[in-house]
Amino acid sequence: MSYYPIDTHATVREFEAAGIATKQAEAIVKAMAWSRNDLVTKEDLDGFATKEDLERLNTRLDLLNAKMEQFATKAYLEKFATKADFERFATKDDLAGFVTKEDLAGFATKADLEALKDSLNAKLERFATKEDLERFATKEDLKILRAEMAAIKSDLEKQIGSAVNKMLVCMISMSALIVGMMKYL
Repeated sequence: MSYYPIDTHATVREFEAAGIATKQAEAIVKAMAWSRNDLVTKEDLDGFATKEDLERLNTRLDLLNAKMEQFATKAYLEKFATKADFERFATKDDLAGFVTKEDLAGFATKADLEALKDSLNAKLERFATKEDLERFATKEDLKILRAEMAAIKSDLEKQIGSAVNKMLVCMISMSALIVGMMKYL
């Protein structure tokens, strides 16, 4: 706490010197000590998130959602050919007994297929793999996180409301005490 403790005995003596009865002076000092011990300070509220903190967190979640929509889905990646798909095609040896070299001039060579394979592999490397996608949060994870954040926000609002109410009670008590003390001055 950031306030200085009061010397209750000295304060009671000061009230008595001002003409206040001992029992009444002791009651006033006791109320003063009680109200000082129950005050909420800035240090008490330091651990709580502020509205700005919650807004920054919401902004970060919105950015994460926008980034997640840019990634390829599993259904989209499954449309592309795999190595197993290329194994169905015939090789030169398979075609040697059936067609001539002149017939093959219009068909792709192994080098052409290798170049196509390399080109496809290069293009596929730009896309996320299933392992890459599993590292990121799913929409369900984000829904759970938003629900948890809403619960935390609600708890914080309740705690802040309670702290404000305590501060108001203390301020009203102190005002009544000051008004009561002013009668004797």
